[in-house]
Amino acid sequence: MSGRSLPVSPLGVAAKEREARVWPRRLLDIVGYLALALCLALLGSLLTVAATNLLGYQSYIIYSGSMDPTVKVGSLLLTRPVDVENLQVGDVITYRSPGNHTTLTHRIVSIRQEDGELAFQTKGDASLEPDPREIILRGQVSKMAFDIPYLGYVVDFAKSIQGIVLFLVVPAAGLLLIQAGKTWKARASRGVQ
Repeated sequence: MSGRSLPVSPLGVAAKEREARVWPRRLLDIVGYLALALCLALLGSLLTVAATNLLGYQSYIIYSGSMDPTVKVGSLLLTRPVDVENLQVGDVITYRSPGNHTTLTHRIVSIRQEDGELAFQTKGDASLEPDPREIILRGQVSKMAFDIPYLGYVVDFAKSIQGIVLFLVVPAAGLLLIQAGKTWKARASRGVQ
């Protein structure tokens, strides 16, 4: 062959131009659907918390590893109120620490009666020793029903300022991108440049 170039058919040029227009539209569609998926994940996590609260559960986000491996950091813990008289050794409860008023989730390792009240010794599953103080509980306390690993991270983020902004901006951007992709596709099918 010599250095001559072959003529390019008009159909080949048109196909390349059409393909060049398709990729941006596909990218818009993908980004738009990913934005909506993120929105649905955030909305689903918030609805899960709301639904469980309506069913009588209380939800807590686990921030420490004291109950690892039973309940991992980032889990959404769901509890039900139980009368203290019905608690048993081995139950996992969530309560306010009498010393620093933080909320703890630990396992009951012993129960004793003292002056007509129940004294509970608790311990985190990851700890070697029981908690330094027994706690006196009255009335009802939150007993672990179940946990959902990693959902606490999503709920915690969704409740933050960044999560709320993302929860509003991402769906709007996703819908705009999907609509832009549809408009782009409609214009391309009509042959408008």
